[in-house]
Amino acid sequence: MRKLKFEKINWKFIISLNLILFLILSQNVFAGPQSTTYEIKDYTFGAGGNEQSGSDSTNYTLFGTVGELDYSKLNSSNYSLGGGLSYTLKANVPAAPTVTNVSSWYNKLKVTIDNGSNPSDATFLIQVASGSADFTQDTYFIQSDNTLGANQVWQTYTSWGGASGFTLIGLYPGTTYYVRVAAERGNFTQSEYSIGGSAATINPTLTLSLSTTSQPSPPFSVDIGNLTAGSVTTSTDKINITISTNATNGGLIYLFGTNNGLKSTTAGNYNISSSSTDLTSALEGYGARGTTVTQTSGGPMQLISPYNGASQNVGVIDTAKRTLADSTQTPVTNGQVSFELKAKAKSTTPQADDYSDILTIVATGSF
Repeated sequence: MRKLKFEKINWKFIISLNLILFLILSQNVFAGPQSTTYEIKDYTFGAGGNEQSGSDSTNYTLFGTVGELDYSKLNSSNYSLGGGLSYTLKANVPAAPTVTNVSSWYNKLKVTIDNGSNPSDATFLIQVASGSADFTQDTYFIQSDNTLGANQVWQTYTSWGGASGFTLIGLYPGTTYYVRVAAERGNFTQSEYSIGGSAATINPTLTLSLSTTSQPSPPFSVDIGNLTAGSVTTSTDKINITISTNATNGGLIYLFGTNNGLKSTTAGNYNISSSSTDLTSALEGYGARGTTVTQTSGGPMQLISPYNGASQNVGVIDTAKRTLADSTQTPVTNGQVSFELKAKAKSTTPQADDYSDILTIVATGSF
Protein backbone atom coordinates (compact mmCIF):
# COMPACT_ATOMS: atom_id res chain seq x y z
CA MET A 1 0.00 0.00 0.00
CA ARG A 2 2.83 2.43 0.66
CA LYS A 3 4.31 1.84 -2.77
CA LEU A 4 1.09 2.80 -4.52
CA LYS A 5 0.80 5.96 -2.53
CA PHE A 6 4.34 7.06 -3.45
CA GLU A 7 3.71 6.72 -7.16
CA LYS A 8 0.57 8.79 -6.95
CA ILE A 9 2.34 11.68 -5.27
CA ASN A 10 5.14 11.61 -7.85
CA TRP A 11 2.63 11.75 -10.70
CA LYS A 12 1.01 14.89 -9.30
CA PHE A 13 4.37 16.53 -8.97
CA ILE A 14 5.21 16.02 -12.62
CA ILE A 15 1.95 17.55 -13.77
CA SER A 16 2.45 20.61 -11.64
CA LEU A 17 5.96 21.14 -12.99
CA ASN A 18 4.86 20.95 -16.62
CA LEU A 19 2.13 23.48 -15.97
CA ILE A 20 4.57 25.99 -14.56
CA LEU A 21 6.92 25.55 -17.51
CA PHE A 22 4.11 26.12 -19.96
CA LEU A 23 3.14 29.37 -18.36
CA ILE A 24 6.68 30.68 -18.55
CA LEU A 25 6.99 29.88 -22.26
CA SER A 26 3.69 31.54 -23.03
CA GLN A 27 4.83 34.72 -21.35
CA ASN A 28 8.04 34.89 -23.44
CA VAL A 29 6.16 34.58 -26.76
CA PHE A 30 4.35 37.89 -26.23
CA ALA A 31 7.39 39.92 -25.21
CA GLY A 32 9.02 42.05 -27.98
CA PRO A 33 12.72 43.04 -28.28
CA GLN A 34 13.33 45.70 -25.70
CA SER A 35 15.82 47.80 -23.80
CA THR A 36 15.43 49.72 -20.58
CA THR A 37 13.72 52.49 -22.53
CA TYR A 38 12.08 51.00 -25.66
CA GLU A 39 10.21 47.89 -26.75
CA ILE A 40 9.29 46.77 -30.28
CA LYS A 41 5.62 45.76 -30.01
CA ASP A 42 5.05 44.55 -33.56
CA TYR A 43 7.63 43.06 -35.94
CA THR A 44 8.17 40.24 -38.43
CA PHE A 45 11.07 38.34 -39.98
CA GLY A 46 11.73 38.32 -43.72
CA ALA A 47 12.20 35.30 -45.86
CA GLY A 48 15.90 35.94 -46.16
CA GLY A 49 18.18 35.61 -49.20
CA ASN A 50 21.82 35.90 -50.19
CA GLU A 51 24.01 37.25 -52.97
CA GLN A 52 24.57 33.79 -54.46
CA SER A 53 20.90 33.68 -55.39
CA GLY A 54 21.41 36.36 -58.05
CA SER A 55 20.62 39.46 -55.99
CA ASP A 56 23.45 41.44 -57.56
CA SER A 57 25.52 41.78 -60.72
CA THR A 58 28.51 43.83 -61.86
CA ASN A 59 26.46 47.01 -62.00
CA TYR A 60 23.36 46.42 -59.83
CA THR A 61 22.37 45.14 -56.42
CA LEU A 62 18.91 44.14 -55.13
CA PHE A 63 18.07 46.38 -52.20
CA GLY A 64 15.25 44.97 -50.08
CA THR A 65 13.97 42.01 -48.11
CA VAL A 66 13.40 38.99 -50.32
CA GLY A 67 9.90 37.56 -50.09
CA GLU A 68 8.28 40.68 -48.64
CA LEU A 69 6.72 43.85 -50.05
CA ASP A 70 9.58 46.13 -51.12
CA TYR A 71 7.88 48.79 -53.21
CA SER A 72 4.43 49.38 -54.56
CA LYS A 73 2.23 52.38 -55.17
CA LEU A 74 -1.31 53.42 -55.88
CA ASN A 75 -1.64 56.34 -58.24
CA SER A 76 -3.96 59.18 -59.07
CA SER A 77 -3.27 62.10 -61.36
CA ASN A 78 -1.59 64.08 -58.56
CA TYR A 79 -0.70 61.65 -55.76
CA SER A 80 0.82 58.21 -55.18
CA LEU A 81 0.79 55.93 -52.14
CA GLY A 82 4.06 54.10 -51.61
CA GLY A 83 4.88 51.24 -49.27
CA GLY A 84 7.72 48.92 -48.39
CA LEU A 85 11.31 49.25 -47.25
CA SER A 86 12.65 51.31 -50.17
CA TYR A 87 9.81 53.79 -49.99
CA THR A 88 10.55 54.67 -46.38
CA LEU A 89 14.20 55.42 -47.23
CA LYS A 90 13.57 57.50 -50.36
CA ALA A 91 14.06 61.28 -50.37
CA ASN A 92 10.99 63.48 -50.31
CA VAL A 93 9.64 64.55 -53.69
CA PRO A 94 10.33 68.31 -54.11
CA ALA A 95 7.54 70.70 -55.00
CA ALA A 96 7.48 72.15 -58.51
CA PRO A 97 10.41 74.51 -59.19
CA THR A 98 9.78 78.19 -59.87
CA VAL A 99 10.91 79.19 -63.37
CA THR A 100 10.71 82.86 -64.40
CA ASN A 101 11.81 85.23 -67.14
CA VAL A 102 12.89 88.10 -64.95
CA SER A 103 13.45 90.89 -67.46
CA SER A 104 12.56 90.08 -71.07
CA TRP A 105 15.45 87.62 -71.29
CA TYR A 106 16.08 85.92 -74.62
CA ASN A 107 18.84 83.48 -73.61
CA LYS A 108 18.37 82.73 -69.91
CA LEU A 109 15.78 82.01 -67.19
CA LYS A 110 15.79 82.09 -63.41
CA VAL A 111 15.24 78.73 -61.66
CA THR A 112 14.50 78.25 -57.96
CA ILE A 113 14.04 74.71 -56.69
CA ASP A 114 12.16 73.49 -53.61
CA ASN A 115 14.07 71.25 -51.17
CA GLY A 116 10.99 69.19 -50.29
CA SER A 117 11.83 69.41 -46.56
CA ASN A 118 14.74 67.06 -47.23
CA PRO A 119 17.76 67.24 -44.88
CA SER A 120 20.79 69.33 -45.78
CA ASP A 121 22.78 66.36 -47.10
CA ALA A 122 20.19 65.62 -49.80
CA THR A 123 21.19 66.30 -53.41
CA PHE A 124 19.02 67.29 -56.35
CA LEU A 125 18.93 66.57 -60.08
CA ILE A 126 17.27 69.09 -62.41
CA GLN A 127 15.91 67.93 -65.76
CA VAL A 128 14.92 70.36 -68.52
CA ALA A 129 12.89 69.79 -71.67
CA SER A 130 12.39 72.21 -74.53
CA GLY A 131 10.33 69.97 -76.78
CA SER A 132 7.37 68.95 -74.63
CA ALA A 133 5.82 69.34 -71.20
CA ASP A 134 5.89 65.55 -70.63
CA PHE A 135 9.71 65.39 -70.93
CA THR A 136 9.61 62.88 -73.77
CA GLN A 137 11.82 64.81 -76.19
CA ASP A 138 14.67 67.33 -76.21
CA THR A 139 15.58 66.64 -72.57
CA TYR A 140 18.74 67.77 -70.81
CA PHE A 141 20.14 68.14 -67.31
CA ILE A 142 21.38 71.36 -65.75
CA GLN A 143 25.16 71.26 -65.28
CA SER A 144 27.21 72.73 -62.43
CA ASP A 145 27.97 75.81 -64.58
CA ASN A 146 24.21 76.45 -65.04
CA THR A 147 24.16 75.37 -68.69
CA LEU A 148 22.34 72.42 -70.26
CA GLY A 149 24.08 69.11 -70.92
CA ALA A 150 23.64 65.36 -71.19
CA ASN A 151 25.26 64.38 -67.87
CA GLN A 152 23.26 64.00 -64.68
CA VAL A 153 24.57 66.44 -62.08
CA TRP A 154 23.50 66.07 -58.43
CA GLN A 155 24.07 69.07 -56.15
CA THR A 156 22.86 70.19 -52.75
CA TYR A 157 20.06 72.69 -52.35
CA THR A 158 22.62 75.34 -51.40
CA SER A 159 24.75 74.62 -54.49
CA TRP A 160 21.66 75.17 -56.65
CA GLY A 161 21.32 78.66 -55.16
CA GLY A 162 19.01 77.87 -52.26
CA ALA A 163 16.02 80.16 -51.86
CA SER A 164 17.64 82.74 -54.17
CA GLY A 165 17.81 80.33 -57.10
CA PHE A 166 20.19 80.63 -60.03
CA THR A 167 20.22 81.76 -63.67
CA LEU A 168 20.02 79.04 -66.31
CA ILE A 169 22.05 80.30 -69.29
CA GLY A 170 22.79 79.41 -72.90
CA LEU A 171 19.14 79.04 -73.94
CA TYR A 172 17.49 79.58 -77.32
CA PRO A 173 15.32 82.67 -77.94
CA GLY A 174 11.56 82.33 -78.22
CA THR A 175 11.47 78.90 -76.56
CA THR A 176 9.47 77.45 -73.66
CA TYR A 177 11.50 75.41 -71.17
CA TYR A 178 10.01 72.87 -68.76
CA VAL A 179 11.88 72.08 -65.54
CA ARG A 180 11.44 69.31 -62.93
CA VAL A 181 13.50 68.12 -59.97
CA ALA A 182 14.35 64.81 -58.24
CA ALA A 183 16.04 64.33 -54.86
CA GLU A 184 18.17 61.62 -53.28
CA ARG A 185 20.12 60.84 -50.09
CA GLY A 186 22.52 58.22 -51.43
CA ASN A 187 22.17 55.02 -53.44
CA PHE A 188 18.69 53.58 -53.94
CA THR A 189 16.95 56.65 -52.44
CA GLN A 190 16.05 58.75 -55.51
CA SER A 191 12.58 60.24 -55.37
CA GLU A 192 10.19 60.60 -58.26
CA TYR A 193 10.44 63.80 -60.29
CA SER A 194 8.48 66.80 -59.11
CA ILE A 195 5.69 68.44 -61.03
CA GLY A 196 7.22 70.62 -63.75
CA GLY A 197 7.54 74.40 -63.82
CA SER A 198 8.00 76.39 -67.03
CA ALA A 199 8.80 79.76 -68.55
CA ALA A 200 9.70 81.04 -72.00
CA THR A 201 12.53 83.10 -73.39
CA ILE A 202 11.56 85.88 -75.78
CA ASN A 203 13.15 86.95 -79.04
CA PRO A 204 15.95 89.57 -79.06
CA THR A 205 14.60 93.10 -79.41
CA LEU A 206 16.02 96.48 -80.40
CA THR A 207 14.02 99.60 -81.21
CA LEU A 208 15.16 103.08 -82.20
CA SER A 209 13.17 106.27 -82.57
CA LEU A 210 14.19 109.86 -83.39
CA SER A 211 12.62 113.24 -82.87
CA THR A 212 13.62 116.86 -82.43
CA THR A 213 12.29 119.44 -80.06
CA SER A 214 9.83 120.69 -82.68
CA GLN A 215 9.52 117.66 -84.97
CA PRO A 216 8.02 114.42 -83.62
CA SER A 217 8.33 112.53 -86.92
CA PRO A 218 10.62 112.52 -89.99
CA PRO A 219 11.92 114.07 -92.15
CA PHE A 220 14.04 116.02 -89.69
CA SER A 221 16.03 119.22 -90.14
CA VAL A 222 17.83 121.19 -87.47
CA ASP A 223 18.57 124.87 -87.99
CA ILE A 224 21.70 126.14 -86.29
CA GLY A 225 20.86 129.72 -87.29
CA ASN A 226 22.99 132.59 -88.53
CA LEU A 227 26.64 132.37 -87.56
CA THR A 228 28.37 135.47 -86.23
CA ALA A 229 32.15 135.60 -86.49
CA GLY A 230 33.80 134.95 -83.14
CA SER A 231 30.59 133.73 -81.44
CA VAL A 232 29.32 130.22 -80.72
CA THR A 233 25.85 129.51 -82.08
CA THR A 234 23.70 126.68 -80.72
CA SER A 235 20.85 124.98 -82.54
CA THR A 236 17.38 125.87 -81.29
CA ASP A 237 16.16 122.29 -81.55
CA LYS A 238 17.72 119.37 -79.76
CA ILE A 239 17.89 115.91 -81.35
CA ASN A 240 16.31 113.17 -79.22
CA ILE A 241 17.21 109.48 -79.61
CA THR A 242 15.25 106.72 -77.83
CA ILE A 243 16.27 103.06 -77.74
CA SER A 244 14.96 99.93 -76.04
CA THR A 245 16.72 96.58 -76.08
CA ASN A 246 16.88 93.36 -74.10
CA ALA A 247 20.47 92.75 -75.22
CA THR A 248 22.44 91.25 -72.33
CA ASN A 249 25.23 93.83 -72.68
CA GLY A 250 22.95 96.72 -73.48
CA GLY A 251 22.54 99.15 -76.34
CA LEU A 252 24.86 101.66 -78.04
CA ILE A 253 24.13 104.80 -80.06
CA TYR A 254 26.52 105.93 -82.81
CA LEU A 255 26.76 109.23 -84.66
CA PHE A 256 28.54 110.21 -87.85
CA GLY A 257 28.30 112.88 -90.54
CA THR A 258 28.81 113.23 -94.28
CA ASN A 259 31.03 116.27 -94.78
CA ASN A 260 33.48 116.20 -91.84
CA GLY A 261 32.00 119.58 -91.00
CA LEU A 262 29.56 122.21 -92.35
CA LYS A 263 30.04 122.42 -96.10
CA SER A 264 28.89 125.16 -98.50
CA THR A 265 28.62 124.43 -102.24
CA THR A 266 28.01 128.07 -103.14
CA ALA A 267 31.13 129.14 -101.23
CA GLY A 268 33.34 126.88 -103.32
CA ASN A 269 32.83 123.80 -101.12
CA TYR A 270 34.25 125.63 -98.13
CA ASN A 271 34.07 123.48 -94.98
CA ILE A 272 33.82 124.62 -91.39
CA SER A 273 35.71 121.60 -90.08
CA SER A 274 34.49 119.62 -87.14
CA SER A 275 36.69 118.59 -84.22
CA SER A 276 36.47 117.78 -80.54
CA THR A 277 37.28 121.12 -78.98
CA ASP A 278 36.19 123.99 -76.78
CA LEU A 279 34.59 126.34 -79.29
CA THR A 280 35.06 129.26 -76.92
CA SER A 281 38.78 129.37 -77.69
CA ALA A 282 38.66 127.91 -81.20
CA LEU A 283 38.70 130.25 -84.20
CA GLU A 284 36.20 128.13 -86.08
CA GLY A 285 34.47 124.81 -85.59
CA TYR A 286 31.42 122.60 -85.42
CA GLY A 287 30.32 119.65 -83.30
CA ALA A 288 27.76 117.98 -81.03
CA ARG A 289 27.24 118.19 -77.27
CA GLY A 290 25.03 115.83 -75.28
CA THR A 291 22.60 117.50 -72.91
CA THR A 292 20.45 114.92 -71.09
CA VAL A 293 20.01 111.16 -70.63
CA THR A 294 17.00 109.33 -69.15
CA GLN A 295 15.45 105.86 -69.13
CA THR A 296 12.24 104.21 -67.95
CA SER A 297 14.09 101.18 -66.60
CA GLY A 298 17.40 99.39 -66.96
CA GLY A 299 20.56 101.10 -68.02
CA PRO A 300 21.29 103.77 -66.98
CA MET A 301 22.05 105.63 -70.17
CA GLN A 302 25.29 107.60 -70.32
CA LEU A 303 26.97 110.02 -72.71
CA ILE A 304 30.42 109.02 -73.96
CA SER A 305 33.37 111.41 -74.13
CA PRO A 306 33.88 113.76 -75.94
CA TYR A 307 30.09 114.26 -76.27
CA ASN A 308 29.59 114.72 -72.53
CA GLY A 309 31.42 118.06 -72.37
CA ALA A 310 30.14 121.16 -70.60
CA SER A 311 29.33 124.60 -71.94
CA GLN A 312 30.88 125.08 -75.40
CA ASN A 313 32.86 121.82 -75.49
CA VAL A 314 31.79 119.67 -78.44
CA GLY A 315 32.56 116.26 -79.88
CA VAL A 316 33.62 115.73 -83.47
CA ILE A 317 31.13 114.89 -86.22
CA ASP A 318 33.05 113.33 -89.09
CA THR A 319 32.60 110.34 -91.37
CA ALA A 320 33.82 107.88 -88.73
CA LYS A 321 31.14 106.06 -86.73
CA ARG A 322 31.61 107.28 -83.16
CA THR A 323 29.87 106.22 -79.93
CA LEU A 324 27.62 108.96 -78.65
CA ALA A 325 26.02 107.09 -75.72
CA ASP A 326 25.31 103.63 -74.31
CA SER A 327 23.22 101.90 -71.64
CA THR A 328 26.19 100.89 -69.46
CA GLN A 329 26.20 97.30 -70.71
CA THR A 330 22.70 96.64 -69.39
CA PRO A 331 19.31 96.11 -71.09
CA VAL A 332 17.29 99.28 -71.19
CA THR A 333 13.72 100.41 -71.78
CA ASN A 334 13.07 103.82 -73.33
CA GLY A 335 16.64 105.01 -72.91
CA GLN A 336 16.72 108.57 -74.25
CA VAL A 337 19.68 110.73 -75.22
CA SER A 338 19.42 114.37 -76.31
CA PHE A 339 22.15 116.42 -77.96
CA GLU A 340 22.53 119.82 -79.58
CA LEU A 341 24.68 121.16 -82.43
CA LYS A 342 27.10 124.06 -82.06
CA ALA A 343 29.10 126.02 -84.66
CA LYS A 344 31.44 128.99 -84.82
CA ALA A 345 32.66 131.03 -87.79
CA LYS A 346 35.74 133.20 -88.02
CA SER A 347 36.02 136.57 -89.68
CA THR A 348 37.39 135.07 -92.90
CA THR A 349 34.72 132.36 -93.22
CA PRO A 350 32.96 132.86 -96.60
CA GLN A 351 29.38 133.99 -96.30
CA ALA A 352 26.79 131.58 -97.61
CA ASP A 353 23.31 130.31 -96.73
CA ASP A 354 23.84 126.62 -97.55
CA TYR A 355 26.30 125.40 -94.92
CA SER A 356 25.05 121.94 -94.03
CA ASP A 357 25.82 118.41 -92.95
CA ILE A 358 23.87 115.17 -93.06
CA LEU A 359 23.90 113.21 -89.81
CA THR A 360 23.34 109.48 -89.44
CA ILE A 361 22.39 107.88 -86.13
CA VAL A 362 22.80 104.14 -85.60
CA ALA A 363 21.68 101.97 -82.66
CA THR A 364 22.96 98.47 -81.93
CA GLY A 365 22.43 95.90 -79.20
CA SER A 366 25.27 93.90 -77.72
CA PHE A 367 23.67 90.47 -77.64
